[in-house]
Formats: sequence, C-alpha cells, structure tokens
Amino acid sequence: MRATIEALRTASTIPAKQRTEKVNALVDAVCSHAYQQGLSRDHLASIVALVTRRNHLDQTSATNLIKNLYPAGRVPSDVVITIVGALGHGQAKPSTATQAALLKWAIAVVDALEDATILSKLYGVLFNLLDTMSLRTPLCHLLSLVTRRKHVRPFRIQQLLDMVRTSGQDPALVGLLRVYKDYYPEIIVGNAASGRTSFATSAQDEWRQRLQIIQEANASGNEQPHAQQHGFRVIRHGAKRTKLSILPEVHTSYANEKSVTLEEINSAESLVKHLERIELPNQLLASFKDPLLQKYLILKPSDVAARRLELWLESYLREALEAIASGTKNPDHFDELLDGMLNYTTATKVLLPTGQDFLKLYLPFWDGRTYSGSILGLLAYVPMQEFHEFKTSYLSPAEAAIVASGTTDAYDRLLAFYTALVQNWNHAANTSRPDPRDAAEDLVASSNFAALTTHISNTILSLLSSQQYTPLSTATAILTYYTTLSTLSSGLTPLTIPSAPTLYNLLFHPSLATISHLCALLATYKRAFETDLQDHAAAASANLPRAVTNAFNGYLMDVANLLWRSRALTATDPNAMGCLCAPAVAAALHAYVSTLPPVLIPATTTTTTTTTPAPGTGPDYTLPSLFGLPHNALTAPLALAAFRDLEDAHHSKNNNSENAAAPRHPPGPVTQRTLHRLARAGNNGHGNGNGNGNGAGAGIELSWKAYRVRVLEWLAERGVRGLRDFMFVTMKDLMKEASASGPATSAGGGGGGGRGGGAAGTT
Repeated sequence: MRATIEALRTASTIPAKQRTEKVNALVDAVCSHAYQQGLSRDHLASIVALVTRRNHLDQTSATNLIKNLYPAGRVPSDVVITIVGALGHGQAKPSTATQAALLKWAIAVVDALEDATILSKLYGVLFNLLDTMSLRTPLCHLLSLVTRRKHVRPFRIQQLLDMVRTSGQDPALVGLLRVYKDYYPEIIVGNAASGRTSFATSAQDEWRQRLQIIQEANASGNEQPHAQQHGFRVIRHGAKRTKLSILPEVHTSYANEKSVTLEEINSAESLVKHLERIELPNQLLASFKDPLLQKYLILKPSDVAARRLELWLESYLREALEAIASGTKNPDHFDELLDGMLNYTTATKVLLPTGQDFLKLYLPFWDGRTYSGSILGLLAYVPMQEFHEFKTSYLSPAEAAIVASGTTDAYDRLLAFYTALVQNWNHAANTSRPDPRDAAEDLVASSNFAALTTHISNTILSLLSSQQYTPLSTATAILTYYTTLSTLSSGLTPLTIPSAPTLYNLLFHPSLATISHLCALLATYKRAFETDLQDHAAAASANLPRAVTNAFNGYLMDVANLLWRSRALTATDPNAMGCLCAPAVAAALHAYVSTLPPVLIPATTTTTTTTTPAPGTGPDYTLPSLFGLPHNALTAPLALAAFRDLEDAHHSKNNNSENAAAPRHPPGPVTQRTLHRLARAGNNGHGNGNGNGNGAGAGIELSWKAYRVRVLEWLAERGVRGLRDFMFVTMKDLMKEASASGPATSAGGGGGGGRGGGAAGTT
C-alpha cells in the first residue's frame, strides 16, 4: 500500500495529458484497501497530505479518495490540523468541492479523534470561514458538534444574526444559531432561530457504521481501539444507535462561563483538575452507560443528582411492574434498562433504593430465566440487613424462581450469585462501620453474615444430595464459592469451612479437575488458618472455635490418608473421620476388593507366550491403597505416564546398546514392591560390578516417595496443580523429597517411606 500511495502522489503532480498511465487503477486500489481494512496512521496522513494540496488529480478521483478515508484507529491531531489549514481561498488550496468533502469527512470522524479538543482549539479558524458560501453548510454542521459554552461569545452571536439576516434564513446558519441559543436561552434572537434543520444524513450514518466495523476488526491487535475505553471521555455511539436506545448520551446544555462540561473532559488529569466546576448533564440516566459520568458521580456525590435519577427510574419501573403484574408484555427497552442499572451499580457499588424496592416487588413474578444476569447481578448488591428479612423479601423468591426455571445452568447461576453476594456482604460488614466501632453493630453484622453463609452451605449440600450426578460445572461453581469464602476472613467474618458431607461428596467426584480444585481449596484454607492463628496469638484468643479447627484438621488427615498415605477410609488417626464412611460399609468394600481377580498381562519367553498377573492387582489390591495416586481411577494412567517419562529419560541419559535389554516396569500401577523389584533386577542383571545398579543397561532406581513426588510435579506441569499444592502444605517432608527427586535419577533405596510421613494439621 505504501508503494501504491507513493505512485499516486507522483502521478498527481503530472498533468493528465502527460501521464503514461491512468491513475484510476491506483485510486481504486487505495479505496478498496481503505474500505476493507482501514488506513494506518501513516497511510492516512499521506493521503490527506495529497488531497489537501492543489494537484492534477481530477475531482472524481479526489472525492473518491476522501470518501474512503477510513482510519483503522484514532485520527491523529496533525491530520485534523492539515485539513483545517487547507480550507478557504488560496492558490495552493484544493478546490471548494474537495474542501467541502474534507469537512464532511471531519464531521464523520468527530467521535474518532485522538484528541477530542483539537477542533475546539481550532474553533475560531472554522468560525471565520462561515462567509465562504460553498463551505457554509458543512461548517455549520461541524461547528454545531464542537460548540461549547466557552465558544459562545456576544460578537459571534451578533455575527451569526447578521449572516442569517443577509442570507435569507439560511437553514445551516439557523441550525448553528439554535445551538448558541441552547447556551444562552436568555438572549433574544428574534424569529431567526425558530426554524429547524437537521444536518445528519443517511449516507453519513452508513459511513460511520462501516468505520465502526473496520475499527472493531482492528481492535483485536490494539490495546486501545477506542479512546473512550479508558473511561475518561463521554461515549458516543452515533445517531442511529442512540435513537434506538432508551439510555441517552451525555449532553450538557446549561453551562455558564465558569463551568466545565463532561464533554470537554478527555483524561483523568482533566477530570481531577475540573472536578469542582463540572456541570451536571441534561439527563442523568446517561450514567447507566457512560463511565465518565459514573466516575464523576462517585467522586462528587450529589443529593440533587441522586434524586433526579431516582425520580425517573421510579416512574419507569412503576409502569414496568404494572405491565408485568397485568400479564402484558414487558415495556420496551426493559432489558437495556436493567443492564444499565447493573452497569451503574457495579461501578458505584451501591444499589439505588428504587432498585431495591423494584426487586422486592418483581421477584415474585420472575420466571428465574429472563434477564437472569441483570436480576441476579443487582440482587447481589442488596445492602446487608437482618438476614430473616432479606431471605423473605429477596433470597427465597429468587432461589425458588431459579430452581423452577428448569434450565441446565440453574444451579450454576445460583452459585455464582451466592459468590457475588458473600463478597459484597463481607465488604459491607468490614467497611460500613462507624469510628469508634459500635460493638453491638459489629455483632449484628457478624451474625447476619454467618446466617447467610450457613444458609448457603445448607443449600449447597441440598444441591449435591438432590442429584445422582453433579455436573462438573456445578462442582466447579461450588468450589469457586468456597475459594472466595476462604479469602474473606476478618474479625467480623471468620473463616467458614465446607460441611463434611459437602467436602467428601466433592472429594469422590469423578473428575480430576474437581479433585485438583478441592485440594487447592484446602491448601488455601490451610494458609488462611495459619494466618488467623498468628494474628490472634498475641491476643491469646482464638477467632475460630476449636471444633472448626478440629474439623478442618480432620479434612486434611482424610485427604492425605486417601491420596498419599495409603490409609483411605481410616478413622483411627487424630481428628480423622474416615471420609464419613461407616465401618460396616468400609468392611464390605474391603471384602469385595479382596475377591477381585488379578489383571492378566502377556508374558513372552523364547518358546511360549503366557499370561501373568499384573503387578498391583489381584492379591495386591487393598482398600486403603486403592485411592492413592498410582491406583486412583482418576490419576492411575497419569501416574504410570509420569513413570514412563522417568524411564525414558533415564535410558536416554544412559544411551547405549544394552538399553534395549534393560528392565522396564511392566503394565499396571507402580507400587512400592514393583519399584523394589525393578531396582533389584537392574542391579542383578545389568550392573557394572559395583552393585549400585547404575551401570550400562541398568533399570531405574527410585524410592517410593520420590516417585510420588515426581507424579505430583508431573501433574502440576500439566495444569493439575491442586494436588501438589495440598501435599506441600500438608506433608512435612515433601519439600525435601521434591528437591531430591531429579527427572530420572535414583533418589534413595528401592523401598522407604511406605506411608510418606504424617500430615501437618492446624493446631
């Protein structure tokens, strides 16, 4: 494209009759590229520089180039200055038709300028060009978009009145004068401003739509495709989108000479500098979608602004509730308004009183499915209050509606709502307190938060118990809720752990992702418990009841027994609960396992092929070890794959002709016994005479602990980090073993560490 533009520039300096080639092909190539992909900053600047100078291009080519100036990003200020500098009379200036086309282009990109104030800075230059008849209409349109209170001066009003009078009520001038009248309504302008005109055209709307498509397509590779995205500039969506929306854009009409409008703010520095002088916009409902107005209302709250917003919202929601109660269709734009309310509430972290009243009246009619994201999002911001009242007015109707909706994601949506709710209530309990603290209010807040978490815990257990199979998404949502809860510990909101039935239901969930997530959750709780104990050690008082600490220690012991210590379903260790498995059930399972036949694998000799029991099966089956990493149905194939990687790395390191005959682990789970046999076979059959088993062709020699540590590391390398995190914060000696386990080396004798040490609980 750079070469094409350069060729076009060269051709534009040559008279048409002297050119050897026509420029039509070059113009078409540039226009096609611009229409499809947009123009980069350099390409845009090059073409603007070309069309803003008098040249030998025909008018049709120049007009086509300008009509296809689609910028891929924001329009830089130097491009705007170049265009304004090309306006007016002069020998080197482009034709008046080209100037008019450039003005129309500037109007179309006014919301895509890199510096929104650049046209305001050039206001005087533009206004003084109004006496150019051929440019008057697009100039008036552009000035009407740029005009702010500071631009409206008595001499300009007088100048406009004179031009209107001498031009015979020129509609363009009348339209600009009406903009001036909005800023100075007390000025008598006679009948001149009684006319109405509209500058917008359908062609401009179509052009802007194409520009939006191009810039959105280029946004994926651009961190700031729109300057508005940083939240310090008012949002403009274009006339067509604004017309279809119930939420207005920010417009400020009644400002005085000393005030500043939000439309003039374009950065954080500008907002801070003019915060005390900013005038409220015409319609505060624009705060439902405009981030700059939201920031202003947060930084400078106003009772007047809040009341204005509440009055409009109250009127609309009352009509909406009447329509819903009568069974008629929901009012127009109802979903857009709810989304806007949620956007405003998320930004301010405060649900308007009108919104609270609306939810209380709307929830009994709600089907649990329509507008779910907005309704549950708003409901999560209902302020902390007496729990029984909250449950009666909000929680129970919402829960009943969601469950009755029958959607596949009903429970997931409910759990996501719980997660957001406890976050907001925890924040309210720990921040919305007077200074000095009121002990009675603290007690009430703590009691309400505890009642909420207890209710949610009971609901979660009910969800788990009511389903034959818990979907992975629901299990993940439950664990996400408890993970959030584990980070919210404070003096008013102490740690809340899952109930034992909930935890053990999830522990035996048939998903490795769930087990990993659960182990990561327990590791997070372990660290939180230790931090809590340290914080309260100096005060010689415990924030957590001893029963909670003992229950959590039981969780740690049971999970360690299950996955690491080969003591699954054992309740004899301190605080252990045996995963709540009744002794009679454990005995029946043990009896069943003892009757299982071994898995047979082929065993080939020089003369025959027979079968032999696979290691770790048949007589090796024992119930306490069947849930460990090598035998667990979720981790067994991965544990074996980790060992195969160790073997391959070991034999690759000792690469020689004897490796083909080196002993390998047979199919089946890796056990303490098979590791010992493998190391002994390597020493006996392929040693180098010194008995260390590391000679040419020797089998891998690895301790039982080192192997399981390597399995944890191998899983963590592939995204399953929860098991590793749990073991490293629970088992006292694992960090030392992990540092001793290389990728394919011996880490001690063949046996060693059958149970891997004890679990480190929380004292």
